[in-house]
Amino acid sequence: MRQVAVSGQVWSYTVTPGKGVPIVFLHGWGRSGSEWVPFAQGLHIATGRPVYTVDLPGFGGSPIPIVSDITEYTERFFQWLTYMKLKKISLVGHSLGGRVGIVLAATRPEVFEALVLVDPAGVKPRSIRRTFLRTAAALFRWVPPSIRARVVGGIMDEDYRSSPELRTLYRAIVKTELTPYLSRILCPTYVIWGEKDPLLPLEQTDVYKRLIPDVRIRVVWGAGHDPQLSHAEKLMRILEEIWTF
Repeated sequence: MRQVAVSGQVWSYTVTPGKGVPIVFLHGWGRSGSEWVPFAQGLHIATGRPVYTVDLPGFGGSPIPIVSDITEYTERFFQWLTYMKLKKISLVGHSLGGRVGIVLAATRPEVFEALVLVDPAGVKPRSIRRTFLRTAAALFRWVPPSIRARVVGGIMDEDYRSSPELRTLYRAIVKTELTPYLSRILCPTYVIWGEKDPLLPLEQTDVYKRLIPDVRIRVVWGAGHDPQLSHAEKLMRILEEIWTF
């Protein structure tokens, strides 16, 4: 694991040198780049390209940042890319990493050779639960913060409940709906989804298919939200097909 400080933010990452456009892996919420190292090594063997796994700010060896929203969070990642002189990349982003990938690909298209989204977060599903949360937020403004946190926290996402030290960061990142960004993604995009994802339903792929101009959908049958853990071989085959087809 290597570390570098860029504009006051410490970044932890791994790199396997190679030739060609680098492939960069970004992990999901509460995780670190370490769980993607086997995939990075596998793609390096298959393609000969340089590959990076990165600990996003707030996770692994990268300290928690103070940011106002996902745009600022993503800009931190772009600053790291600039410091590392990675002018063109292919990015594999899982969940939170996919959220960062969507924003960066939409706002800085010149950086991307390709974008791979694995069960990406950012497109909010329409549900009774989320409608209730919006209504509760309006109704409970008069309730003392300590009580409101206990009541609302009980029905919030598992990521929010399990990460008390990261709740400020969580609120900053998730408040932005990313659907408007999708039509601005111009690079070849691959959306990989676990068939049985209990957090982000497979039906969300319809939104990506409708809005991203150049997109291909792949399903990891039988997998949930973390195919890299439960169906690693299947996911590895899909990733190899993307870069060796």
